[in-house]
Amino acid sequence: MSPKFTDHAHLPNPASGTRPKFARDKLSDANRVQMIRAENGGALRTFNGGLAHENGWYTSRKAGRVLHWQGAGQYDFLTRAEVEFSVKRVASESVRFEFTRHSKKQIYTIDVELVASDGTITLIEIKRDERDLADPEYRAKLKAVHEICDENGIGFKIIFCHQIWDSLIHRRNVMLFCSRRFVTILPEHIGRLEAHAKQVGTDATFGSTAKALVPNCPRTGEAVFQALTVARRIEIDLTQSLLDTTRATIH
Repeated sequence: MSPKFTDHAHLPNPASGTRPKFARDKLSDANRVQMIRAENGGALRTFNGGLAHENGWYTSRKAGRVLHWQGAGQYDFLTRAEVEFSVKRVASESVRFEFTRHSKKQIYTIDVELVASDGTITLIEIKRDERDLADPEYRAKLKAVHEICDENGIGFKIIFCHQIWDSLIHRRNVMLFCSRRFVTILPEHIGRLEAHAKQVGTDATFGSTAKALVPNCPRTGEAVFQALTVARRIEIDLTQSLLDTTRATIH
C-alpha cells in the first residue's frame, strides 16, 4: 500500500498557485509523499527549444496562461483538452511527486492535468507507444504514482499517442476549433446564444446556432461558435463530420 496524503480536504486547487506538500502522519521519512506545485501555479518544467525532440509552449484559453510541452503527443493532447467540453481547466508539467520506494528517492512530474467542472482532477502521462514502458523500474514508478493518486481521489491515466484521435476527421475538427479559441466573444453574442436557446431549446444545430450568433456573416458566426465551444458554452461532438445539421448543446 502506498501512503496517502495527510488530509483529503487539502488536495490542491490547480488555480490557487500554492505549493503544498503532503505526508501522512506517523509514517517514517522513507514513506513520505510530497505533491509539489509551482508557487505561481504554472509549470514546474518549462521548454523552449534546446531538446532533441519537439518542445515548446502553447497559449491556452482554458488555462489562462502559457502551457509548456515536450513531444508531439503532449501538444496534441493539450489541443484536444482545449476544446473537450468535459475539461474545465488544463495545465501541463504542473504537479511533481517525490517519494521513496525501496530506499530510493523517486521523482515524477506529470505531463497534463485535467480538472472537470465538479473539481475532479485527472493526471495524464502521455507515451508514444507501449515501448516507452519497456523499463520495469519506470513502470513500477508509474504504478506507485497511480496508487497514490487512486488512494486520494485523483485520477491517473497513461495515454498513448494513437489514443488521442478517434480519426482524421476528429483531429481536423479539433485543430480548427482550437485555432478559433481566442476569437472575441462579445456580450451581444452571449445574448443571441441565450435567445436562440429559448427559441429552439438547448438542443440546437451547428448551422442554426452560428447563424443566430452573427446573422449577417455565417463565417464569423462559425468562428464565434467555435470560441464558445472552448469557453464551454456550447458542446458538440467533434468526432463526426461537421455539417450545418450537426447537433450542438447550448449550456
